[in-house]
Amino acid sequence: MSTESNKAVVRRFIAEVWNAGNLDAADELVHPEYAISGIGTGPDAVRHNVSIYRTAFPDLECVVEQLIAEGDWVAVRLTLRGTHLGPLGDILATGKPVTMKELVFWQVESGKLRAIWSQGDALGLRIQIGAIPASAWHSPVIPAEEQDR
Repeated sequence: MSTESNKAVVRRFIAEVWNAGNLDAADELVHPEYAISGIGTGPDAVRHNVSIYRTAFPDLECVVEQLIAEGDWVAVRLTLRGTHLGPLGDILATGKPVTMKELVFWQVESGKLRAIWSQGDALGLRIQIGAIPASAWHSPVIPAEEQDR
């Protein structure tokens, strides 16, 4: 497939599965061997992972800031925003708004996501919802409203 086709698969995955919560779309967009560390493989793993985050952040929105493709890989710089209205693991809802940056590389094979490598600011997310006090971290924390500057 072309890099443009691969980018379209990634855009559709973000829009339909993550932003709209259409978990059935994972069957069309995710390869059976797609692995999510600690969760599992294939469309079922994606549905489980997305459900965890959409339960914790029902208004979750993933904004594509930059998208670049080469060969069968698509790199995406994302900003995730939402309000912590449900449990995230053992962290109860706080009602706090959050903003998290993430960089994701997806491999696309035959129109489906085949592999993922991602790095998100999980520490910053936990600081924003109060699970880790900002004072416990030695680096300066940039408030969510200032992260896009």
